[in-house]
Amino acid sequence: MDDHLSVRRSARIPTGKMVVLGSTTTPAIRTEVFHFRTGGSSDVFDLTDLARDVLARSGVRHGQATVYSPHTTTTLVINESESGFLNDYRNRIEILVPADSYYEHDDWQLRTENLQEDELVNGPAHVRQMLVGGASATVPVVDGELLLGQWQRILFVELDQARDRMVVFHVQGA
Repeated sequence: MDDHLSVRRSARIPTGKMVVLGSTTTPAIRTEVFHFRTGGSSDVFDLTDLARDVLARSGVRHGQATVYSPHTTTTLVINESESGFLNDYRNRIEILVPADSYYEHDDWQLRTENLQEDELVNGPAHVRQMLVGGASATVPVVDGELLLGQWQRILFVELDQARDRMVVFHVQGA
């Protein structure tokens, strides 16, 4: 195998527990939260089918679906779920924001804000999140279907260590 080739890592389908937070019929709104565990930095999960399942349970025909991550070291993006692209992303993000550089966020001699007893060293994860995505992705719903392009998928990216995570699915419309 050539040096430039790496192990092909595609997006994973997450396993976990879905919990309904709320649901109404008039107006049609449904919110569910999915709990799962990630495997570590640059772990990518394809949430598209979970979003479609929540949409189907909501009964919404026209509206929008939002997927939201309440974590500062993860990101949600809409992109292609193809092994080569995901490996390119992993390689480039490591070049742009190397894990072995100095991060003031991880300097316990300087940092005084938002500290926790079990604080992890994760400065690179915070910087990566600011560069590559955001906390949520919203997709229009038309005729009961997510209006995604042919190759588009809703991807959750772990930028930190293996962790217990949750993602909120919120669908609303008519």
